[in-house]
Amino acid sequence: MIIGAPTAARPWREAALVVLAFACLTAIATYPLVLHAGRALPADLGDPLLMSWILGWDADRLRHGLTGLWDAPILFPSRHTLAFAEHLVGIAIFTSPIIWLGGSPILAYNIAFLLTYVLAGSGMYLLVRELTARRDAAFLAGAAFAFTPLRALHVSHLQVLAWGWMPIALWGLHRYFARRSRSALALFVVAFTCEAWSNGYFLFYLAIAAAFVVVYELMDRSRPRTDRLRALAGLAPAGAIILASVAAVAVAYVSVRRQYGFVRAYEDVTMFSADVRSYVSAPATVRLWAGWLHGDVAPERQLFPGLVALLAAAAALWPGKARRRVSLLYGGLAATALVLSLGPEPSAWGHRVLPFGPYMWLARIVPGMDGLRVPARLGVVVLMALCVLAGVGIARVLAGVSRGRRLATVAILAAAVIAEGWAAPLPMAAFDPRGRAADRSAYRWLAQQPPGGAIELPILEWSIAPTLTYQYATLVHRHPIVNGYSGYNSALQEFLGGASSPLNDLDAIGDAIGLLQAIGVRYILVHPRDYADPAVGADTAAAIRAHSQLALERFHSDDVAAFELSAPDAVAAVSAAPEGKRVGAGAFRATASDAVDRLAMAFDGDSDTRWLTGRPQSGDEWIRMQFDRPRNLSRIELQTAARSFGDYPRQLTVESAASDGTTSVLYQGAMLVPYGQALASGGPRPAIVIDFPPNRTSTLTIRQTGRTRRWFWSIHELAVYER
Repeated sequence: MIIGAPTAARPWREAALVVLAFACLTAIATYPLVLHAGRALPADLGDPLLMSWILGWDADRLRHGLTGLWDAPILFPSRHTLAFAEHLVGIAIFTSPIIWLGGSPILAYNIAFLLTYVLAGSGMYLLVRELTARRDAAFLAGAAFAFTPLRALHVSHLQVLAWGWMPIALWGLHRYFARRSRSALALFVVAFTCEAWSNGYFLFYLAIAAAFVVVYELMDRSRPRTDRLRALAGLAPAGAIILASVAAVAVAYVSVRRQYGFVRAYEDVTMFSADVRSYVSAPATVRLWAGWLHGDVAPERQLFPGLVALLAAAAALWPGKARRRVSLLYGGLAATALVLSLGPEPSAWGHRVLPFGPYMWLARIVPGMDGLRVPARLGVVVLMALCVLAGVGIARVLAGVSRGRRLATVAILAAAVIAEGWAAPLPMAAFDPRGRAADRSAYRWLAQQPPGGAIELPILEWSIAPTLTYQYATLVHRHPIVNGYSGYNSALQEFLGGASSPLNDLDAIGDAIGLLQAIGVRYILVHPRDYADPAVGADTAAAIRAHSQLALERFHSDDVAAFELSAPDAVAAVSAAPEGKRVGAGAFRATASDAVDRLAMAFDGDSDTRWLTGRPQSGDEWIRMQFDRPRNLSRIELQTAARSFGDYPRQLTVESAASDGTTSVLYQGAMLVPYGQALASGGPRPAIVIDFPPNRTSTLTIRQTGRTRRWFWSIHELAVYER
């Protein structure tokens, strides 16, 4: 192996050989994926199938100039549902031509999956080649980055495996400072954008790494101060372009967070934070280390980078005259990323080592970072820094090895690196890219129908199967479906797929159809064989069929019954904002038929507390509010939350009593449709909204007149507004 800088005439030949070498190693390390790339997915049919669907949707939207990109056809009628998960546009840019030329999203996913290995290895090769001027050290560092045991941990997470743009971005940054190369700076911008558009986590993590490199280069006193300042000024337009590219995507995610109130629970962040033990724990599928390093079994916390990488990194940091200054840069980056990966409550072997961690400080300062659930993914930055150090350390060691022994040493180290991350044969899950054969005729029929939302039954509260199978089929029939599986759920799907769903009461299925009509659903597809008890599925189809005035059966096969809903009667629209102002809790005295001691919780401004009857609805429950003076009430809002989705009032009558004792009914009716509309509108705390005609109310009585065998009446917050 030739050591030293490549000649100017051979850079493309060297690049081709590097890519070819990593491509061959990838085919071996991921065997037998190359043999089944068009009909199976690595790992399972969870996230890989979700990501395949996203790539298919992105390809379609890219072909149409990105029109409607964010309104992916799931979780209808929610908006901007692509932003419920990673959008993957940074990957789809490269895989979409495969789909346009007739390939399936499954094939596109698998090609992207394989290329993430090649990209990681080649990217690290570029970075270490720049820092050490040695091909052998760069190749070994690239192999450690591409075939690390950490790869096996994320074999079902394409968006995480796409970490190869990070070293390329840093390579461009180092090269820009060293040579003032505009092309290198442009490459930094492109690589940063591709990484940010592939994985939202890495937008933040790469920004941390890039900040380290910039500070390091600006502190290089071997260069004149004016030269360093000019270099810094040159970064300004690059930063502006990156910010613009990020902002183009961030707008959708910010909008979704505001509309639906998506937040990551503190408990989720701590659960998905690394422990120091995580860095000596390996995934169970890694053949060499699984039997030895299996201490941390928590999700995404098997972060062992490989023994060769650790020892070689130690060689880079070992004191001595041959130690390079760049080692301190990447040593500092590795240490910082490790501490941050421990999350808000740093621990070692399950024991808290610090009262609080700097991760939460950063999450509170940096906009959007509080939406990241898995601090342990900073382990990728730790790995990247260690692989750079490993390359520097190997270069330092090989400098003292004779030329005759150098090739053998490199071969042994390469074999050790590959062996450490060896997880072949890769587990595979078969999937027909055309969808299930039994469903195809129904989806061909649906594809020919006028636009409109659809719901596929059974609908489940939160489930991979059969939801993702239905979701994948939207690429064929193009209708948005109420069902969906993504990074976040919708309140409507959670309700319709839960124990309190009106779809479970076949005697009152007409009410459920009315709800679906009110929220814009036009088609119902019933798959009896997907029910836990197929007989229940057949009974559901029969119950819908019996309401032909509401839902006309338009397609039938042994596996699917499809119905088109009639146009609904006029449904009262809910105004977006209440008329007037909210009446403060001090302006009335409230009492109730049940649990009076808990009634204050309905007016305390805390959505996590609630008033509830504590008994199944029997039709005699009420809440009465006596106001300090007559008021022209405009609206009430009855707020709920996920844990109370079954406790909505079945029937409500709202009565107004004037100061002279005369009474009037301000509202009376079933609540399923208003409740469904509230859930469909989104938000973490949906509220049933009831608007009133003009009135002069001294006492307001809210009566629950419906019946259930199981569910209480529950209110998290009760808001009253006046004109």
